[in-house]
Amino acid sequence: MKEYYPDKHCLFTLILLILLAVSLIYLAAGIFIPEKFELAVTIIRTAAIVIGSVIGFIYFPLFFRTVKYTLTETEIIRTSGVFIKIFQSVQYSSIQYTTIISSPFSKISGLNFVVFFMFGGQLRLLFLARDDAEEIMKLATHISRKGA
Repeated sequence: MKEYYPDKHCLFTLILLILLAVSLIYLAAGIFIPEKFELAVTIIRTAAIVIGSVIGFIYFPLFFRTVKYTLTETEIIRTSGVFIKIFQSVQYSSIQYTTIISSPFSKISGLNFVVFFMFGGQLRLLFLARDDAEEIMKLATHISRKGA
C-alpha cells in the first residue's frame, strides 16, 4: 500500500492564477464599466477580492490538506473533501485505459493529472507531482497486467 498527496507547488500555482484572475477582473471592471455605474464597479471589485481570497487562502489549502490517493494491491482509493468527505475506489481489473495530463512546466507547477477510465465512469487523481503521476501510472499498469 502506498499513499500519494497533491504537490504543494500546485497550491502555490493555483493561488497565483487566482490573484491574476482577480487583478484582471479588478482592472476590467474599471475600464469597461462606465463611470456613471461607480457603485457597480465597487461591488464587482469587492466581490472579486473577497471570493478570490476565500478560494485561494481558505478553501484550496483545506482541500489540499484532505486529498489523499492510496494504491493497494487490488484497488486505487481517492479520499477528498473539505465540507463533505468523498471516498472513491476503483479495482485495477475494471480500468480500461489511463491518461496522464501534464501542463507546460509541470515539474514546477505541479499541474499533473492521472485519469483512469472504466466502463461507466472515470477516476481523476489531481494535482500530482510529475514523478508521482508517472509512478502511479507504472504501478497501475503493472498491477492490472499482472492481474489479467
